[in-house]
Amino acid sequence: MSKAFAKSVVLALVLSPCSMFAGDLVQWTDEKGMIHFSDSLDNVPEKFRSQTKQEKFKEEKRPERTHAKVDCSGSEGRVLQSMLETWGKKPALAIHEVPFQAYEGTARRVIVPVTFNGFVTVPMAIDTGAPGLIISPKVAKTLGLATNEDGKVLSVTGGIGGRVFAVRTFIDKVQVGGATDSFIPATVAPSISTSFEGLIGMDFMSKYSFKIDPTKQVVVFEELAANSDWPGGHDERWWRSLFKEFHALRDDWDRATYQRNANRQFKEFAGRQVKEADKLLCKLERHANDHFVPQDWR
Repeated sequence: MSKAFAKSVVLALVLSPCSMFAGDLVQWTDEKGMIHFSDSLDNVPEKFRSQTKQEKFKEEKRPERTHAKVDCSGSEGRVLQSMLETWGKKPALAIHEVPFQAYEGTARRVIVPVTFNGFVTVPMAIDTGAPGLIISPKVAKTLGLATNEDGKVLSVTGGIGGRVFAVRTFIDKVQVGGATDSFIPATVAPSISTSFEGLIGMDFMSKYSFKIDPTKQVVVFEELAANSDWPGGHDERWWRSLFKEFHALRDDWDRATYQRNANRQFKEFAGRQVKEADKLLCKLERHANDHFVPQDWR
């Protein structure tokens, strides 16, 4: 008898009404080794009757059920009333206070401790003018981004200080106090200060309303209500721009592999960058699939 069949037999007996077990239960095995049950010997084929097994079961009298009275004015009633009052209400949005360092030398900054992927904590400056997350090469090295296989592609970033080479990748988890977010696009770029290791920009901050309390010297993060039109917590523009950026990076490096005046070493490097861009695009696709992002946003 197969294990699957044995399980089905046991399940059938367990789920059967108790009256089935009153009287005789007949068991026999056919020529294929299949076990059968019946409540009567008359239902057993004659050639198998000599090897049947019979068990007698006695139906026990069930105790009568009594129903306790429920006083709705007591605790049961209060629980029910509470459930009815909260039915359909949205959960309270969390508020997080995070202490900050107010100065970088003589310059006023909002510098907070930030934890990456649950194990690397460094000082970072909050910059609402920065669109995304920027981390130093030191942090990237500590996170193991240089050696992992998650994908990182060379790009160019710029700001007030000009344009510099940078690396684009993703950080799995970012935490500022109790405020957290996951799957954050990140730029690895040279440090602009010895007092902090990068910038926390609007990719992270957009999920919270926040204010700076200079008296208590804390940043207050208040969660925003989830928007059903924002898969993964991001709007259509965010998804479109991110896919557009990584597709463009891949295409640029792919074209570089065909440059006639480029030497073999550069073309090999460009080819590796194409593969890294493919990894990032695959990771972005998987994240988009997990959050049911429409195909036309990609």
